[in-house]
Amino acid sequence: MVLGLQHFDDRVGDENGGPRLDPDSGEELMLVEPAVAIALGSRPPESPGTLYITTRLIWLSDTDKGKGYAVDFLSVCLHAVSRDPEAYSLPCIYTQVLIQ
Repeated sequence: MVLGLQHFDDRVGDENGGPRLDPDSGEELMLVEPAVAIALGSRPPESPGTLYITTRLIWLSDTDKGKGYAVDFLSVCLHAVSRDPEAYSLPCIYTQVLIQ
């Protein structure tokens, strides 16, 4: 597991719901991006899921309802766009996540 990354599968309502947020701490949904595959380190990409940005980055799998990840962050920035198959087998973006 990547530093700061936690298993997350706490969904609202039925298993197709989004992440359960913590409004008492001021957490609110800022962005929802469907059809996002993630690759952590040198591991193969996960099947597509949905990326949620709140005060955390949360990714929930669309196919395995028990699979998801969350990380608290201070900032996120786009580092690079890659279409080079020698760098990674699929077109992708690289992000830098400054964790708390």
